[in-house]
Amino acid sequence: MKKINETQRKIIHMLKDFGIDHISMAGILGTLEQDNLNENDFLDFIKNKETLSIEDCTEQIWHMRGY
Repeated sequence: MKKINETQRKIIHMLKDFGIDHISMAGILGTLEQDNLNENDFLDFIKNKETLSIEDCTEQIWHMRGY
């Protein structure tokens, strides 16, 4: 089992506070890792949100991928 780093832990807590379900959290973290996307950039994105949906997260990941 892989250990969760501090940035991932912060992302998880913030996603939980926004009401994002555990399956979606796993998908987000897995995608960030698999695609070698910067977790700190994603964390900065969610820190600046007042509300957050899974759609917002998906759009940000696409944006981070360059689409």
